[in-house]
Amino acid sequence: MRPTVGILAAACHLPAHKRAVADLFREEGATYNSDIEIRLGIEKVPICNGEASETASNMAVAAGREALQRAKVDPLQVDVVVEYSILPQEYLVPVWNMSNKVQAEVGATKSFVVGFSGGGASNFMVALSSAAAMLSENESMKTALLVTGDMTIPGNRVLNPDDPVTVMGDGASAVVLQRDATGGVVIDTELWSDGNNHDVCYIPGGSLVHPSDIDLYRMQLDKTRYDAFPKAETLRDMTDKLLERAGLKFADVASVLCSNISSQDEIMLQEAFGGKVSAVCATNRTSHGHLQGTDFPLNYLSLAESGEVKHGDYALAISHGMGATAAVSLLRF
Repeated sequence: MRPTVGILAAACHLPAHKRAVADLFREEGATYNSDIEIRLGIEKVPICNGEASETASNMAVAAGREALQRAKVDPLQVDVVVEYSILPQEYLVPVWNMSNKVQAEVGATKSFVVGFSGGGASNFMVALSSAAAMLSENESMKTALLVTGDMTIPGNRVLNPDDPVTVMGDGASAVVLQRDATGGVVIDTELWSDGNNHDVCYIPGGSLVHPSDIDLYRMQLDKTRYDAFPKAETLRDMTDKLLERAGLKFADVASVLCSNISSQDEIMLQEAFGGKVSAVCATNRTSHGHLQGTDFPLNYLSLAESGEVKHGDYALAISHGMGATAAVSLLRF
């Protein structure tokens, strides 16, 4: 029997400064009205102030340190640092890697690093699944630090301004996984990708090769293809397969966590998941907007503190990853 792997601790590091969504729409030249307000369900988002010390990697380091402190884990005990960042980092990759900086500055000098990209908010579950497998299958490894830091490119907070999908904030998060942990156990993860949607969301400028043309660094979304992707149906089918492997039924699931994209997105998922999407998702979405992979650690911490779940309850984390990489993880509190 394989050893269990569970979440010892999680932490989020978010900018103290927040901006109202109505102001961001005005700054980015997008129309804001009551219909859009209801459809998005986002009032404000945390935003970095532009100070030199406030970078995605510095926030990631801060989140990593806090998560290790909460877990009471010595950084020297970390065997692997797994990064799940989504938005471009402050230096060009692959020459520079945020996970290397996190490794150095939290003091995890005995670990190695690995990172995932291109899966939208599903990156978190890809990282979770991969780290859990490494710890479960390799007796020489016991502890993993999962970390991300994402800062939205200026002028890109309103995704698809002509027909807004979400509003993005800045933030970082970290999760400490350990073999034989008794809480937050990662039971299994189901992953799926649609390669045809590799360019459903992209940044034309890429790698900052056109620094004089800021318009090339506005995120582009093919809304028609994004809407056509059967998000809820795909995630529910994946959930059924996952639960069958675990010998469980959907009735055994106490709560569901989703990405904090919009009210419209959550309503769709509530219908597919029997109203089990946790209320913490809507609360965090309203006050933080979409924080990429940090949505899940943020919602996990809120769910654990909410009293909605008790020890032994099962919960699902689900993400359609912008229609490119869908993911479902099964956890036991």
